[in-house]
Amino acid sequence: MVARNGTDITVYSGPGDVPCKELWQPQATITEQKDAQVIISVNARIIGAVDCAASGGAVPVVVSLPKPLGGRVLRDAATGLTPPIYFERDLPDLRSDKRWRPFSSHWMSTDEGWHQGYNGPGGSALLVSAQRTAGVNLPDRVGTFSIGSRHGTVTGDPGRSWTVWWEVGKVTYSLRLEPAEGGTFTLKQFKQEIASLRWS
Repeated sequence: MVARNGTDITVYSGPGDVPCKELWQPQATITEQKDAQVIISVNARIIGAVDCAASGGAVPVVVSLPKPLGGRVLRDAATGLTPPIYFERDLPDLRSDKRWRPFSSHWMSTDEGWHQGYNGPGGSALLVSAQRTAGVNLPDRVGTFSIGSRHGTVTGDPGRSWTVWWEVGKVTYSLRLEPAEGGTFTLKQFKQEIASLRWS
């Protein structure tokens, strides 16, 4: 995940498919930085997990570039491959919105997607995700509307949750709004809530 400033990059790493293992003190470093590409490595010890049921999770490690990533290619030093890259600039600025508070998100380190949850007003929750568009199967569409400067597709149903999806390049981002337990959101309320978010 590339931060809005373009220089801070959060790399999510883990022990891979190895069962009941976790990373110990992972550190990310820039191993190469040229005009066309940036190569980042993550070094850590792989140790036995304290809790096997919670092992294998993606661990966030931040590395700061001397200058913004821009259009340069980002590569994994271990494989030489380009990992999925997501940008905060393509998401609403929830960090500056005091109504929403992030909570710990857990997903497997082998998952190429990115996820973050937020607790909101009245017990509601907002779940944000990003993944490669090639792997996305959208549920039935119930509507469309503008989100920031983008065009979004809405899925969901009353009484459960609503989700808006939008594409940027080869990435699909989504925001899912869930009501507090026992509550509901109409489609109109959902659109109003998403429209109130700050986009930069």
